[in-house]
Amino acid sequence: MLRMGKLLGGSTLASFFRRRALHPLGRRFVASAPKGIRSFSFYGPVLHCVGEYEGTTRRSTNAGTTCRDNVVISGTQAARPIVSVARDHSAGMLKVCWEGGKEEVYPYVWLKDNCRCPSCYHKVSHSRLTFIEETDLKAEPISVQRFQVIEGGQQVEVVWQDVHHSTYGTEWLHSRGFSEESRQARDSRYRLERKFWGSESLDDFPEVSFKEVITDDVALLEWLRQLEVYGFVKVKDAPAEIGQVRRLAERIAFIRKTHYGEDFTVQAKPDPSNVAYLNGPLQLHADLPYYEYKPGVQFIHCITQYEGVGGDSQITDAIHVARQLQKECPEHYRLLTDTPVDWFDIGTDETGEFYKLLRLPVICTDKNGQIRRINMSQPQRDSHFSVPPGEVTAWYAAMVAYYRLLSDPKYCLQFKMTPGTIITFDNLRIVHGRTGYFSGPGERHVQGCYLDWDEVRSRRRVLETKIDPYRSLYNQ
Repeated sequence: MLRMGKLLGGSTLASFFRRRALHPLGRRFVASAPKGIRSFSFYGPVLHCVGEYEGTTRRSTNAGTTCRDNVVISGTQAARPIVSVARDHSAGMLKVCWEGGKEEVYPYVWLKDNCRCPSCYHKVSHSRLTFIEETDLKAEPISVQRFQVIEGGQQVEVVWQDVHHSTYGTEWLHSRGFSEESRQARDSRYRLERKFWGSESLDDFPEVSFKEVITDDVALLEWLRQLEVYGFVKVKDAPAEIGQVRRLAERIAFIRKTHYGEDFTVQAKPDPSNVAYLNGPLQLHADLPYYEYKPGVQFIHCITQYEGVGGDSQITDAIHVARQLQKECPEHYRLLTDTPVDWFDIGTDETGEFYKLLRLPVICTDKNGQIRRINMSQPQRDSHFSVPPGEVTAWYAAMVAYYRLLSDPKYCLQFKMTPGTIITFDNLRIVHGRTGYFSGPGERHVQGCYLDWDEVRSRRRVLETKIDPYRSLYNQ
């Protein structure tokens, strides 16, 4: 059980409840005290508490809601007990019936492959020790039984044809069900569902406190979840000093180094190696489209802001706009997903000379048609265009239509960053830009850096495992 004020980084229960941005993400946190609330859960906007008062457990919720029948055991939400297990040799499946009527089937070959005994599984590294070529595709259990273990838990023991014994915990089986419902429930451990937005969200956009994120793991988890869901979060009240993006990034993991270095400074300067170092307008773009393994998260910290007219930041949810383009003009969308484009960067910077080149469409989708990456940068689009000449004009028409939507005030947020603000965003999803500011060198100063989504999601899962013990069952 976690102790409020210690493992939760000093947050009080009241201040934690006020973090309304967690509510739509449907997450559950657990805390403990000698008496009072023992655990609390978020289901949409509803807060569910399990209270313990002088040895009596009572459930309560906020006004106007109904209480869920949560079972809490040692700080985790326990799976319902197993009522029965049965073998189905014709289908090669083990059938498990849970209390409440839910049923799951588990393929024999999968169960044997995932035996948890010390000969088959290394517990410390969570690693399988068996060899794939030795998989018994015709494995069948000769007996199956369920039995109780300490603290009211359950296990299922399987004895295989080769007399090998395998034991599977109730929670372990429950979290690995093969039903559609169970598979969808696991999706959030992999990736949180994205929520798309337009400029109407500007006044109510997620913000977090730099100080809280730096010192409080609950605030850190809240920020990482918002970043993954909305793709853009403001971090406010950071010191207006060099080095703060590194402090923030290192709360997550290590900085992703590029040919511009680890952290980089953007200021107007003469004869720059990148158009971002000019003081004119910077078109909406996603950084580093010429990287095959493109950094997924970007931080930009405002240290000094130009005080005159201009220097405003622009942010657009480019995946949301691409989905709108697909509805309004499917042919434009098809051209931008099917047509390869050469992206490049040539020059000299922190790490010396570089010549980057990558060929990818503007809109990259996965096998399910979901958009996973946007490539957009007018300055870094190469003049080499490897398509038949008859397809060129149609592609340009599609590109122009898409960019006009991206810059439409209906979708594009525009605001002036104040010193101490750090904008954090998904570089695979969000395009950003800047209005021109006609000033001299040094009058506007921002610092940035990148992280990989692999490290950001890893940190989010680690924090969930510590703050919400139920999630630790995923790797047991």
